[in-house]
Amino acid sequence: MSVASPEPIEVDLRCPECDYNLTGAPGDRCPWCGWDIDVDALVSAAVDKGVARRWAVAVTGLVVATASVVALSTLLWSQRRGLSMWDAAAVVAVLVAAAGHAALGLTAASSHAHWPMRHRTLAELLRLAGWLSVIAGVAGGLSVIDAAPTPRFVRGVKVNGVLEFVLTAMLYALPGLMLLGLRFIAFAQGERRRMRGAPGTREVAPFRVDAMERLEPSQLTQSWTDSPRPTTPNLEAEIAGLWEQSSEAVENRRALYNGDLIRVAGFTASPRSLHMQLGQTCFRDFVGTNLRQAAGGARLGATQLANPLGVSAVVATRDGFLAFGRRRTEVAYHGGFLHTFGGLVEASDRRADSVVDVVGAMLRELHEEALVDRAEVGEVWITGLVRDRSLMQPELLFEVAVSLARPELSRRFDPTAADQEHTAIEFVHDEPESIVPFLQRSAPVAPVAAAALLLHGRHAWGMEWYEQACLVLYGALPERD
Repeated sequence: MSVASPEPIEVDLRCPECDYNLTGAPGDRCPWCGWDIDVDALVSAAVDKGVARRWAVAVTGLVVATASVVALSTLLWSQRRGLSMWDAAAVVAVLVAAAGHAALGLTAASSHAHWPMRHRTLAELLRLAGWLSVIAGVAGGLSVIDAAPTPRFVRGVKVNGVLEFVLTAMLYALPGLMLLGLRFIAFAQGERRRMRGAPGTREVAPFRVDAMERLEPSQLTQSWTDSPRPTTPNLEAEIAGLWEQSSEAVENRRALYNGDLIRVAGFTASPRSLHMQLGQTCFRDFVGTNLRQAAGGARLGATQLANPLGVSAVVATRDGFLAFGRRRTEVAYHGGFLHTFGGLVEASDRRADSVVDVVGAMLRELHEEALVDRAEVGEVWITGLVRDRSLMQPELLFEVAVSLARPELSRRFDPTAADQEHTAIEFVHDEPESIVPFLQRSAPVAPVAAAALLLHGRHAWGMEWYEQACLVLYGALPERD
């Protein structure tokens, strides 16, 4: 008899130096502050913290709910006069807060798989209950003004009706305020990081946008440079050491290979064109700079990074779906993430006249990963040039219309193929209301995939849709150069 393994607690892995979310981040350093990552320590601390906070919220909620009901029952039992309208408001305040605390406590006790909790409907109901309790508690405090319209002495202290009202209103509103506080801890921990975490006090999108115009492939121009990237002896020594450490890593069950790649030495974007200056680099330099020292971009300077050109395609099926791949965990980076179909442009994509066949490289990757033949490809558009903030590697985004429907694309996909980088194809309706929920429920999502989908929406449904989607997902618009 097989026994199902327990469902793991899902928690964010936070950098202890800057509180950056390191969940799924590649490399050995925090992409934000450069802290050396100790994965075992992060996982242990995150799980312990998640369990402790969950049970703290559960116990506190249930205790406050019980205490509120007991206190209210005692007060009503000892009440010798009839209840006024303000007294009824106070009763409502305490009962609503008690019900909210009980619901939060029970939900937190049973939320074994997620922390912070993801019950968004409950979160909004608790927000409403908390504020209703606070308002009703303040209204309930008005009862003391009716009962004590003139000043009186309490233990030698002169108390007037207004002061007593303030104190009583605070007492009645306290359960509601506590409910709002516990709700914040249980559901909105990310808001605290936006207030104290990264510079600018705002959340940061996981990608940067270098160009976002929709262009035909003919509007992409290029030039070639034989000049090597700027470097130093110390940097080259670091790259050699990092490559040696990575040489035994496995990607798709094959040893990493130091192949020649095409790098982006510079670019110029305009509404009607994109010009890229290209040169040569290699996978070893990519591993030693972008992949393993992403946080060193500011220290090294962007030109000292290998910056290999990546190409990615959003696949649009004929029956109205957009297709993405779920990467294998064995790949070199972003294992397990939802990603576009694509890869790095190789030196073999450079023709004899030094022109790099960028579109051809994208179609080759599309065929290798999604088994889409060139004869099945219709319109091809360039939708943007972006960089994953954790890698700072330039990625040229495409939108490719194919003559295949969703079932056809799914049937031909073989996740068991030895050279297949994905475990599944995932689809989303090509509709404006479907994109944000798809990104939210598909986590983890590679920054390039998120950028590709959002820029697709920007071109399809306008800048207002794009900005609103980014604000919902990240709390801020992606940085642009």
